[in-house]
Amino acid sequence: MKEGFLIGGGLLVVGLLLQISLGPINWSLMAWPVNLILLVLLLAAVGILYALRRKVYAIEWMMHAGAAVPCLIYAAALTILMGLLPQVRMGGIPWLSQMLRFWPFVLIWTWMMVISALAALNHLLRWKVREIPFILNHLGVVVAIVSATLGNADIQSLQLTAFTGEPEWRAVDNDGMVHEPGLAIELHKFTLEEYDDGTPKRFASDITVYTEDGKKVRGTVEVNKPLKVNGWKIYQYGYDVRYGTESPYSVFQLVRDPWIFWVYLGIFMMIAGALCLMLFMAPKPVRS
Repeated sequence: MKEGFLIGGGLLVVGLLLQISLGPINWSLMAWPVNLILLVLLLAAVGILYALRRKVYAIEWMMHAGAAVPCLIYAAALTILMGLLPQVRMGGIPWLSQMLRFWPFVLIWTWMMVISALAALNHLLRWKVREIPFILNHLGVVVAIVSATLGNADIQSLQLTAFTGEPEWRAVDNDGMVHEPGLAIELHKFTLEEYDDGTPKRFASDITVYTEDGKKVRGTVEVNKPLKVNGWKIYQYGYDVRYGTESPYSVFQLVRDPWIFWVYLGIFMMIAGALCLMLFMAPKPVRS
């Protein structure tokens, strides 16, 4: 497996050089339809690599544990590091606090995706029932990684401030640009519950959401309990702290991720693959 560790180390070095020379990855450049074009090119490249596997030893090697295990170790180490360090949009530890824009992290996971795609294609074309767990596992990894990375540029996060009795159609992004998300929010009542020391215990908003396609949705939004409307998740984000429970407005965070279904699908495929693997590998009862 030494070749696998050398290649992984090489990708880390190349990633660091790209980080220094080009700066963090700008995912906004890969928004729709650029990410779709990249997906097509990526799938075509995997197909070409698979077709050449008998002629190029390195490609065939990529489909074995000597390549997969070291790559998995690198990917797991970087992901654990990402989980241990706070990920923030600005500030924090240089590079490591924005791992999704860190070239070494992305290159390692891209390498993992290519290896998994080749393995999934290999199992798929050798179709047998016993191949199902491996197909689900490897294909699930590919679907989850591709959807999470290429779909990152299409995630929208906006803030909308709604006043009591006044439907608001406009929201702003993190750069202060005004957007019309295709829905309006009207605040009916803001509720604030406090602990004995005066700190907020619960705050929620009774709202009606109006959509451009004629929907009218009434619901209550509170922290960590969003309301889902037309692909948007509406979160309780803030209020006027000067007035407390008498706040005349609520601030909502609107989040939409059009690729999230495919991310979850990839995760469920991996879980299903693991369950099938345990089922197929379960020891058969010994007959007396």
